[in-house]
Amino acid sequence: MLEDKGFLTATDYYKFLQCPHWPYYDLYATDEEKKLKRELTPGEQKRLENGVTNEKEIIDTIKDAQEVVEAPQTKNIPNDFASTLELMRKGVPLIYQGTLMDGDHAGRPDLLKKVQGQSVFGDWYYVPMDIKSSHEVEKYHRLQLMFYAVLLESIQERFPGRGYIINKDGEMEVELGENVAEFEEITKELEAIRAGEKPEPVLRKTCKETGVWGEVCQKYAESLNDIALLFNVDVNKLKALRELKVRTIQDAAEMDIMDLDGKAPGLRLHGLEVAKLQAQSLLRSQVIVREPIFLPAAVMEIHFDIESDPPNDTDYLFGLLIRTPQGQEYKAFVARSLEEEGKMWHEFLDWLATLNQPYQVMHYASFERIRLNVLRARYGGSPHLDLFMERMVDLKKIATSSLVFPLYFYGLKYIAKFLGFSWRGNVKGGGQSVDVFEEYLRTKNEDLLQQIITYNEDDVRATAVLADWCRAYAGTRTAYDKPFPWESGIPSSF
Repeated sequence: MLEDKGFLTATDYYKFLQCPHWPYYDLYATDEEKKLKRELTPGEQKRLENGVTNEKEIIDTIKDAQEVVEAPQTKNIPNDFASTLELMRKGVPLIYQGTLMDGDHAGRPDLLKKVQGQSVFGDWYYVPMDIKSSHEVEKYHRLQLMFYAVLLESIQERFPGRGYIINKDGEMEVELGENVAEFEEITKELEAIRAGEKPEPVLRKTCKETGVWGEVCQKYAESLNDIALLFNVDVNKLKALRELKVRTIQDAAEMDIMDLDGKAPGLRLHGLEVAKLQAQSLLRSQVIVREPIFLPAAVMEIHFDIESDPPNDTDYLFGLLIRTPQGQEYKAFVARSLEEEGKMWHEFLDWLATLNQPYQVMHYASFERIRLNVLRARYGGSPHLDLFMERMVDLKKIATSSLVFPLYFYGLKYIAKFLGFSWRGNVKGGGQSVDVFEEYLRTKNEDLLQQIITYNEDDVRATAVLADWCRAYAGTRTAYDKPFPWESGIPSSF
């Protein structure tokens, strides 16, 4: 990662997508705002600076197959750019950690790959490649590759129409021409920020959980009672609503949705209705059941959660809360090293084969399904795994489509805590669990692993609380005011 406040860098695009105010407050935070800044943990800082932990392993694998030259790196960006430019002129097949520069824009892609085609260098030019742990190409990956491609165009007088994301399972090609308009718009916003223009309020879950200025973002939005406090209203809809004089929570609670329908791209009746209900929920501290919820029933209900180490692209803990009329049991499958992931996977598959009665699987958000597909591709699957995945029910989809809570965010921890559930241990979130696991890998301190297991157990118990709440209180369209009927306890479904 190349980061210098004198230059616009690829990291600014990542920060902007996580929290539009992150690049702004990095430059212009007041002394009072700096007191509210969340310090990155050592693990977060390392991941932000160095990318994936297994980068060296991937580079070593590439070196076994072809020539890779590492570009010189100093604290002087123009000098590093000059060194990289010399390697490009020589036609080095792969340049590792090369520096690109054009005016006050500078970037350092993980790799520059030589391909055939005309440029100022001759019958070759370069395309950008980044090493990531993700198995899907995310928006910030595309924007960062686009940033490198624009720099390359200015250097080699040829735009590379594609870039690549590399993970430990291979390469993913990314078409770059599709992202030009969005890239130019975000670049324009970043340039305005660098000139001192403060973005309109935006409040995302990532502002607080990934970014460092989340508390400042929230206070800024709250000070204006801004519609940025509404859950799941994206920046384009926020902009459109503000242009239509809907700027505050009160405005949103009173808006004429029939009149506003279709007045701007993305403003449709359904989304406007949900935003209006969300505003009313916040103003009244009210829980609204928009649509009745009917969860599938089975004699066995499994609540499922996976703990992963994204820097190493490894899953190391499958936690399951198994509920039947006879009682409940928490079960964990654990990999005590990165190399044990496959062993854990096959133990899990063997256990699935023992399930001999009808069951349903509850989880929260899409992560579990994504990781099961990754591990199936990596180690193989089974008919029992196919059945398990067919029976998975995503409670997040249900919560976000049918329920309205007086909350800014609909993450499991926010909803479950609102319903009265509390996490017991020292590990409080997914990012912290990654740090604790990496410390466990270094020290082999079993107490650290147990902390994560406790955290995982609480996660699956939280999904059970939400499922029980849905069955007890969300069977009809209704609204709940304080005091809420579940404050004395939520009846169990089993």
